[in-house]
Amino acid sequence: MNKVLLLAEVLTVASAFIVAFHPNVLYASVFLLFTFCGVAAMFLFAGADFLAGAQVIIYVGGVTILILFAIMLTQWLYNIKLSDIRNKMLLPGVLAIAVGVFLYRALHQMVATLPPQTPEALEKFSSTPKTALIGQALLGSYLLPFEAITILLLGAMVGAVWLARPE
Repeated sequence: MNKVLLLAEVLTVASAFIVAFHPNVLYASVFLLFTFCGVAAMFLFAGADFLAGAQVIIYVGGVTILILFAIMLTQWLYNIKLSDIRNKMLLPGVLAIAVGVFLYRALHQMVATLPPQTPEALEKFSSTPKTALIGQALLGSYLLPFEAITILLLGAMVGAVWLARPE
């Protein structure tokens, strides 16, 4: 299982690099789809089945497809090539490496301070589904805030359509 996880991580990072550095916007958005699918696979390996499902529904099914439709329906954006960006990569590259090293050291330090877990406890944690508990909380004690956020988002969508309409 560790080899499959390592393969998923490598493919996710490789497709993320292609998203960041490919000069064609269409190809970059297609590889963004693969990046989001890889993140969902890593959520599954971590035992976060609800986050994996939300990742697929929201990002793969919604955001990436919306970006692809926007690129394909906008003629001038379909043929755009990002060629002048390669000259401006030094500072963002150095910052990305510095942030990556900082996050790696922080994560390594955090994992080193965790108490050791038994394999039985880890197996029990990863095998129990979390979606039932989240569904019971959202439709039980948090029903009113959940519906209030839904109405707020609906109002924001109606406002965005009203502002974007032609005069």
